[in-house]
Amino acid sequence: MTHVFQWNGEGHTPVGLVEGIADYMILKSGYYPPGFAKPGQGERWDQGYDFTARFLEYCDGLKSGFVAELNKMMRHNYSEDYFVELTGKPVGQLWADYKATHGEVL
Repeated sequence: MTHVFQWNGEGHTPVGLVEGIADYMILKSGYYPPGFAKPGQGERWDQGYDFTARFLEYCDGLKSGFVAELNKMMRHNYSEDYFVELTGKPVGQLWADYKATHGEVL
């Protein structure tokens, strides 16, 4: 259902981020299944699904409303610069900070 209300930069947004936003909504609703990624898991921020959902949860903790704002920005296009605009940090730094917060080293 999330995909109905979700923008994808007219096809320019990485699929992993699109699917991560959908799983973020599952996470926020509390209906995630057993085996859903734990905070800090994942190899890449745009790995997709539950891994990206957990990363987006971290970003939303830094800036309330982050995911909704990111979705709005992706209406007609996509750029990793959106992460800088919303948080002041590039997505690579956010990912490194996220991993470090959960005791993971890149």
